[in-house]
Amino acid sequence: MIKRFSRKRIYKGYCFDVVRDTVRWPNGLKLDRDLIIHTGVAVMIPVVDQKHIILIRQFRYGAGKSLWEIPAGTIHRNETPLACAKREMEEEIGYRATKWKEITTVYPSPGFNTEIIHCYAAYGLRKTKTNREEDEILNARVFSLEKLRNMIRQKEIRDAKSLISLFYYLKN
Repeated sequence: MIKRFSRKRIYKGYCFDVVRDTVRWPNGLKLDRDLIIHTGVAVMIPVVDQKHIILIRQFRYGAGKSLWEIPAGTIHRNETPLACAKREMEEEIGYRATKWKEITTVYPSPGFNTEIIHCYAAYGLRKTKTNREEDEILNARVFSLEKLRNMIRQKEIRDAKSLISLFYYLKN
């Protein structure tokens, strides 16, 4: 069991904080560990029908370019992952779903990050309207599953959260 002696906030950001913890490691060593504290992310695969889904092309600052990915968003404090997925799907692509299915939950970088990614499939889509945030520069497009598989093989989809969710979805 790990025992934490102290925590110091190093940085407070708009979607994550960075802390330095002093801990007793399982082998008895006393260590400092830096940790990104993140509320988590919900991602969803908008399923149009058995053969089509919606992807978005969105500019990502860390990559320095636009990427094909599934819609996603940061979970607000006191918000459930599913509520976040529903909110983000309507905000980003202007759809609501009548049925939701959890696909998987993953830790993208558990060595230094508390972020958890909650992956869903959304079915029974009904068009509403988008309500994008001012920094969301994206375009939504419907793709056949055949085209999607080709995009994955051709490395046109490079976003990890999207690839993990799509692999689970396509496997089942």
